[in-house]
Amino acid sequence: MPSLNWLRRKERLQYWRTLPLIPFAWIVLAASLTIFSIELVNTDLQNALQWPFWWALTYSASLGVLVALALVAIRNRKLLFVIAPAIALLIAVTPKIVSSFQLNKTLMGPGFEYVRWRLAMDGGLSIAASMAGYITFFLFMGTQGVRHVRVRTELELAERVQQTLAPPLATRHAGYEIHGKSAPSSQMGGDLLDAVYDGEAMACYVSDVAGHGIQAGVFMGMVKSAARTALLRPGSLEALLTDLNRVLFEVKAGSATYVTFACVRCHDRGKVEYSLAGNGPILHYHASSKTMSQLAMEQFPLGLFAHVPFQSGLVKVEPGDILALLTDGLPEVENANGEQFGLERIGELVARNATGPLADLTEKLFAAVRRYGSRTDDETLVLVRASVGS
Repeated sequence: MPSLNWLRRKERLQYWRTLPLIPFAWIVLAASLTIFSIELVNTDLQNALQWPFWWALTYSASLGVLVALALVAIRNRKLLFVIAPAIALLIAVTPKIVSSFQLNKTLMGPGFEYVRWRLAMDGGLSIAASMAGYITFFLFMGTQGVRHVRVRTELELAERVQQTLAPPLATRHAGYEIHGKSAPSSQMGGDLLDAVYDGEAMACYVSDVAGHGIQAGVFMGMVKSAARTALLRPGSLEALLTDLNRVLFEVKAGSATYVTFACVRCHDRGKVEYSLAGNGPILHYHASSKTMSQLAMEQFPLGLFAHVPFQSGLVKVEPGDILALLTDGLPEVENANGEQFGLERIGELVARNATGPLADLTEKLFAAVRRYGSRTDDETLVLVRASVGS
């Protein structure tokens, strides 16, 4: 079972900040009632019942308000600059209000009868406020608290699944160098990447599963297992995508889930077979002419229909050529004006940094996209470079 890290101090602070508004109001109310119940008796005992009863109630309630304001400031740091002066003002003004009653304070009531009544009222209200505070807190823990723990646990599990299914790639086989990276938009993204060497050819792919969360994560596991098993067997990508499509359609149990797919199988002498299923084009950098071209193919995504024919193409790569396989999260990042980053900018970045390490090129590309706009979708990139003599 995943560890509930949110119980640690840092996670607790994040917990307060991300707590939904209505459950958070429960916590504020519970804390205010608890402080009120404690301070009501404490105020009367410290001042020997010298203040009017309405004043003791008001003073105790004000301390509860201070606690509530402090909790709100913890949850939303933007309000800290407003709430902190308000708390300081209340602390500064309270002694002045107290001093205005100095001349009038006296033991109220006819002897011990009033004292007995006053303490009974303090005790009764304190018990009622304490019970209300605890009831409110446990109502929260039994409903929203449990739900929050469940969500946190699910997100931690999803993050581990994401790290397992879409780890960074860095490998070299059969005259080809491959480097890949995936940046999910949440703890459980929907993108996959993998590279498989079957002893004769080097194959790699990127895919994008529709949806997010645990359900998408389970489907991602199916996709990766089926794709890796198929890629370990020599054969054409046409047959691979046909078989993979039929398997995924049958195991998705009637859901609307599907997956886009872009794959290349790199053979010796620079022969590369490629196929696309609902994915954007593969970018091809030509080292000899220092130009970019696109390998596009319009085909249905995998798992959408039971029986769909798929095609593949062949391309010749020269030493230094780079093939860039990517999901739509990278080119579709928008700036403040709503303009997308686009494939052209990605191609320009690849061309300018084609001779350096692929790891550096990957980081430069992701950094450029991040400077351009915020991440709204999973972003995945796999670069394949033909080595000398491939």
